[in-house]
Order: sequence, then structure tokens, then C-alpha cells
Amino acid sequence: MTRRSETSETPPTGTVARTVRVLAAVADADGTVGVGKLAERLGLATSTVHRILQLLRQEGFVQGEGDTRQYGIGPEYYRVAARVVSSVDLVDLARPYVRELATRFDETVLFGLHIPASRALSFAARADGGQALQYRIEMNRPLALAWGASGKAVLAHLPLQEILVTLEHEGPAPASGMPLPAQDELLAELKRIRKVGYAVSEAEKLPAARGIAAPVFGPSGVMGCLVLTCPKDRFPKDSIQSIGAEIVTQAQELSRELGADPHTKHDKER
Repeated sequence: MTRRSETSETPPTGTVARTVRVLAAVADADGTVGVGKLAERLGLATSTVHRILQLLRQEGFVQGEGDTRQYGIGPEYYRVAARVVSSVDLVDLARPYVRELATRFDETVLFGLHIPASRALSFAARADGGQALQYRIEMNRPLALAWGASGKAVLAHLPLQEILVTLEHEGPAPASGMPLPAQDELLAELKRIRKVGYAVSEAEKLPAARGIAAPVFGPSGVMGCLVLTCPKDRFPKDSIQSIGAEIVTQAQELSRELGADPHTKHDKER
């Protein structure tokens, strides 16, 4: 899926459009942000940004930091955002991305939902391509985070302490019975996943299956993943990188819809 703002050669210039862009930029800022910084980021005149901020301040959507010309999110913005979030169905938002990837690659694609309380992942949305799978995928069932591309794409972006606790409770590979690798080896693999942006696995959760998965984030961190699954001999090795890059692109777009901070670095060292 492609957002309008990514396809337009120039940003919209109407008053409403400028106001929306200012409001979004304040929301995306790390804490408060100055008028000059906003103007530079948006390519607008400082006087225009200042005028819009004053109007938004009057309505409670932003609040100023005294006389420092620094602005942050206001109480009315929080109230409206909370109402919107409470009515959003995460799985419904993910479905168009799942369908688009399945159509593009003619393979099965799923949205995996992270279940923090269970330290697990559950497949919550699915779309199939025209090519049949030789294995069965169970929906809405808790699955391990330490095995398979889908689990590792999520596990790699959890806090280190949460990763270590999760590994303490993990068993052998569902497909082969192979025990977990040494902790240092597995942590190194998770580091590589954070670096490239996606995870790849073969025959870990399901025999003869390959998975390629990218994490999906929300405001508070990783929320799940988009994963393509197919028989491991279906794609040549050299196509995995391009497929992974496209899944990353779609996962990032879904993350933006879910309110993930675009300035947050999710691949930071642990």
C-alpha cells in the first residue's frame, strides 16, 4: 500500500493540509519541538507555522512551553487520539497489507500478532496466493517466538531482558525437535535481523517451509509482523533479499498507520 504523501511530487498547500502536516509533525517529534525546527522540516514559513500552532493551541491540540516557542501535544489531541485508538482493530488494519503482499508474490502471507502476556505470537490474518502450500498453518494459536521468521522478527525487537526471559521458557524447534542454539549464537542472529530489517527461517516451525518476516511497530514498540511463507525450494536464494525488502516496506507503512514514531531507531544495539 502506498500513501498519498509518498506519491505526490509536492506536498498539498491548502490551509487544512498545512494544519494537518503541522499537527502530525508535532506528534512525531521526540518531546517538544521549536517553531523554527517545524518550519524547516515542513518547508513552510516560520510565520505560517507559528500562526497554525497558535490556532491549535487555542483548541487544546498543542501546548506551548512558556515563552520558549517550544510546542508539544496538548490534552485535546490526547483525548481524540485515545478515542481513535480504542476503536481501531489492529488485525483489520493489517489485512490490506497481507492481501497486497500475497497478490504480489502469489504466496501465502500472514499477520502475526504479538501476545506479550504469553510471550508468544499468533497468526491473526491470512491471504493466500495461487500456489498451494504443502503444509497446514494454524490460525489464532500461540506460537513460539524463538523459532521461525515470524517469531524472531518480533523477538529481535523486544528489550534484552524480555528476550532472555523468553528464551528461558522456549522448547525445541516444533518442526525438527532441535534444541535452541547457544544464547550468544541466538543473540547474534537477532542482532543481524535488526540490522537487515527482516528474518528468514527454514523448516523451524513447519517442515519444508520457509518464512520471511518483518516486524510491525506501534507507539509502544513491536506489535507483530508480516510474514510470507512458502515451500523452501519455491524461491531461488537470490530473490529472498528483494522479497524481504518489500515486506519491510509494507511493515513500515503499517507501522506508520499504527502510530509508530518514525524517528525511533528500532535497530539499536543491545
